[in-house]
Amino acid sequence: MKKFISTVILPLAAMTMLYKWRYKLLNMILGNDTIRRMSVRAAMGIPGVRFRLISRAFRS
Repeated sequence: MKKFISTVILPLAAMTMLYKWRYKLLNMILGNDTIRRMSVRAAMGIPGVRFRLISRAFRS
């Protein structure tokens, strides 16, 4: 029974809490300048993401 709780119930509860507070957590994480810069730099390193953002920004 303890193994069931630790392998099924606890991860399920943690995932539920993360889903419930996902936007608060994201705002808190991206509120940090360093982490925000690193995440933007990582996203811009992906060619598909960079192409879409640049093409939308400089549309004529």
